[in-house]
Amino acid sequence: MKKSTINNIIKYSIFVLLVGVTLYVVFQKNDFGNFLANLKGANYWFILLGILCMVVFLGAEASNIRLILKNLGHKLTFLQSFRYSLVGFFFSSITPSSTGGQPAQIYFMNKDGIPIAHSTLALLVELMGYQFATGFLAIIGFILNFKMIVFDLGKIKFLIFLGLTINLIILSGLIVMIFSKRIAIKIVEGLTKILKFFHYAKVEAFEKSFLSQIDEYHKCSLYLKENKIILLKAILTNIIQLTAYHAIPYCVYLAFGLTGESAITIILMEAVLYVAVASLPFPGSVGISEGTFMIMFKTFFSSTLLGSAMIISRGISFYFFVLLSAVGVIWSFFKSRKKSIPNT
Repeated sequence: MKKSTINNIIKYSIFVLLVGVTLYVVFQKNDFGNFLANLKGANYWFILLGILCMVVFLGAEASNIRLILKNLGHKLTFLQSFRYSLVGFFFSSITPSSTGGQPAQIYFMNKDGIPIAHSTLALLVELMGYQFATGFLAIIGFILNFKMIVFDLGKIKFLIFLGLTINLIILSGLIVMIFSKRIAIKIVEGLTKILKFFHYAKVEAFEKSFLSQIDEYHKCSLYLKENKIILLKAILTNIIQLTAYHAIPYCVYLAFGLTGESAITIILMEAVLYVAVASLPFPGSVGISEGTFMIMFKTFFSSTLLGSAMIISRGISFYFFVLLSAVGVIWSFFKSRKKSIPNT
């Protein structure tokens, strides 16, 4: 068997194992009968609204991909770009720190005749907008919920600080690599010297890989200098995208007939939760997201509703759409295979 096939089997196995363990722990701590009773008493229209928020989340990314590729001369239907969004969501969900999403999207775009240089550029612009929107919403959420986070959440606040720090480092790194090739090269040279000092075996491969990436980011810089409005549109779309995603717990809150907390408070608390767990090396943040939700949202849901709220919210924002996006991946494989079959 090829090494890549073995790696994929290992990744999928780890993901399935994490999901299995998480579901076991969740339903062990939360009475299944209580969950069914809460679900039965919920307003399904608000649950449907939560599902619609996820459709907006995926559709916003599709819109950005389509916008940028259209600007580069590629005519895509929204359905085609939505397919790329599903592919990205699926592979991001099953790989540590969401590292598998963009390579998979580039692969399928290339199968559809989109040059790798163009698909890489489109996804770099999308990534920059996404990271900015993620940090922007999380920082506002942190400021508005400062007292609750610092004094009521215990040790979980250190995870939030770590998440915010990592997000800012990633965003700063993106900005440097895109807008200052000279500084980026000096950083890589500095990191290379450190790795050589510690006798890292693959230092040459590391240097070659990063210098190649810097060239791609430089191309992105040239593109953005000529198309500043594209980045602005991408960032605004990303803010809408993440606001819709973070609104899912509020939809669940309304589904249980609860009142008293504003949409802004819950949406921004979810934004803080997201940045706290997104950078951790767990596929889909499985297990971590569920546990963090139970701590951070205990002030919004009673003890009898908290577990059910977490299951429904996470079910909408992750598990259901992992299954849906898997269908999107199968669809993409079918489309690319069909294109590769020669006419007879």
